[in-house]
Amino acid sequence: MHTLFPVQNSAKNGHLDANPDSDVEAVQWSLINHLVECFLLEQWVDEHLIQVKTTTEYLANHQTSQAQDAHQFLASLPQQYQDFFDQDNSLIVMKLEQDRQLLLLVEPAYASQWRLSKSCLPVVHNKHHVDSALLEPVSSAQHLLDIFLSMMDSAALSDVGVLKLKESLEASFIAQQQSSLANITMAVCQYPHWHQTLIAAEQWASLMDRPFHPLAKGKLGFTSQEYQRYMAEFNQPITLVWVAIAKSHLMVADHFKDKTIQNPAAYLLDATQQQKLMRELDDKGIADTHIAMPVHPWQMTHVVDDMYADDLASGTVVALTFEALITYASSSMRSMLIDTDTPNSIKLPIGVYALNSKRYLPALKLINGEKNQAILMQARKLDPVLSAQLRLWDERLWWGYMSPSHLHDKSAINPYFYQEKPTHLGAMLRQLPVDLCDDTIQLLPMASLGMLVYKQGVSHHIFDGIVQEGIDSTTQNSSQNSAQDSFQEGSPQNKKLAVIACFKNLCDVFLGTMLRCLRLGFAPEMHGQNIVIVLKDNRFTSLLLRDHDSVRIYLPWLARHQIADPEYLSPPDFKNRLYRETPQALIFYLQSLGLLVNLRAIIESLVERYHINEETLWHEAMTSIEESLVTIDFDDDQRQILRDELLSNSHYPHKTLLLPVIARGSDPHGSMPAGESKTINPFKRVKKSASQRTHLTN
Repeated sequence: MHTLFPVQNSAKNGHLDANPDSDVEAVQWSLINHLVECFLLEQWVDEHLIQVKTTTEYLANHQTSQAQDAHQFLASLPQQYQDFFDQDNSLIVMKLEQDRQLLLLVEPAYASQWRLSKSCLPVVHNKHHVDSALLEPVSSAQHLLDIFLSMMDSAALSDVGVLKLKESLEASFIAQQQSSLANITMAVCQYPHWHQTLIAAEQWASLMDRPFHPLAKGKLGFTSQEYQRYMAEFNQPITLVWVAIAKSHLMVADHFKDKTIQNPAAYLLDATQQQKLMRELDDKGIADTHIAMPVHPWQMTHVVDDMYADDLASGTVVALTFEALITYASSSMRSMLIDTDTPNSIKLPIGVYALNSKRYLPALKLINGEKNQAILMQARKLDPVLSAQLRLWDERLWWGYMSPSHLHDKSAINPYFYQEKPTHLGAMLRQLPVDLCDDTIQLLPMASLGMLVYKQGVSHHIFDGIVQEGIDSTTQNSSQNSAQDSFQEGSPQNKKLAVIACFKNLCDVFLGTMLRCLRLGFAPEMHGQNIVIVLKDNRFTSLLLRDHDSVRIYLPWLARHQIADPEYLSPPDFKNRLYRETPQALIFYLQSLGLLVNLRAIIESLVERYHINEETLWHEAMTSIEESLVTIDFDDDQRQILRDELLSNSHYPHKTLLLPVIARGSDPHGSMPAGESKTINPFKRVKKSASQRTHLTN
């Protein structure tokens, strides 16, 4: 059986212990699986080219036309394919040419109608197979992508976009192979200090990056060596380099109150480091005219030296010899964490393409992030439960390169907001709530909970450590056993019950908090990299949000609670997409990112690790929503809309991922390309199964 989680982590001294070919196959199957899902959900081709049959029907049709029995027809395929056809499974048949068909061997799914069977790859059926096999499995995502593209109208495709898609897919394949060598810790929740746990959990979150996105791991701009140096799963210390920028060219956040600490060093460096930095500024005669700024070492080498060459020559930007502040990458790559007991961390621009967008740091987005943080802070005052369960990284302090003539212009008509150069040199400070910098607390990006790591063929999940305390109360394991040993030896049924209870606790906190946000008229960014969940005494207690520039709002619901229009900045004559025009458009983010990406990844990882029935976990999520709709003080119209959109409607909106890459072409936009299609409501199968069980018992 193939795994949804291809990171085998059987590395030893930088080499794979297992057969490297099997790891390549695992990565390819995972990419193919996600590619098939995108192809079907994004409707790359007309529906008339796609037929759903059973394997029995297909073999019967083939037998008639070819005068062969099923055994002869399947003889060239491995045994698992023959078993699949023997069991009368569903089969998607797509016409490629007059004499060729693509067979997708599928099974029913929850977040989409079909998903690729874990036992098999797609198969090309060559009816006239003079130069090729009659039945030939498609063993690479690159080959499958070529097949899919051949089915489309080439005149409607951007050649540049197609090349970008192929380049990104190849980069993602290579990156996943590299990530399989990362030495990932298994004891995330056993670290003594909170900051160690966060850094370790970010390693896990980075392994899958954004779940279900075939291009997620491809970082265009990194060499192989840079990838292993700068990605979070490799846990490499990254020492930041520093430049000094003339104050005449530096825009700063309005939130700065103390004008004496308008520099990052005051927040990030200890007293000795600050003194060393100031000595260099004094020696260069720029202590009063410039502010020292940290720069990611990749950015300095690949972007700053070239893009800011004139500024470096004129002295507007001064490269410093000072190098200090050891950081560790988070799963988002450009957010740098410090391995010490400090609430401060830093977000820096990196001109690398990830998800086909450059990871720079535009002042316009930082300003909109300030506006959104004001909404989030106001919301916490309006709802006592949100006050306890919605925690915020403070993102109101930032610095950014800017032309002197527009230094104080924070209006939407500042033309430099829409140029690329100013976005590549700047920094945003992140400050944790001080009470969360506590060694009795673990901070876990939700993306880390949607990941399995295999070590010597055995899977591991962060829930292993979280649920251990509950398992200990029902087992006879001695106190000398390690947590992992105890977990492996506990009662299978107790393990499952403990995991289900832990997942329900997670759903109650995550879904309950997000629904309270929707009630007030806004939707935070909900994918697992942006939300860090707070764990205390083996219970999830609250959510910690970061990247506030992605909060979306629906003004009529905000107005009900006297939350004013934030008046987002956006290009003239362009409606900022942070505004949503309908309640349904706001709820879309809970459906797509919250449920179909974030929670789905966690569900599928728990199913694979603990062999829990998948429907059981979707049912727990549904129950959390139902309970929240009763207990939260929604207006009647809100409650009905939410019930319809989340539970009653047969379909959910779905984010498209790959076709927008083709459409965008070479545009170096700062956000990932995406569109919208539709998929089935993941609770549809849950309700149908429950209804069938009720019918059978009556």
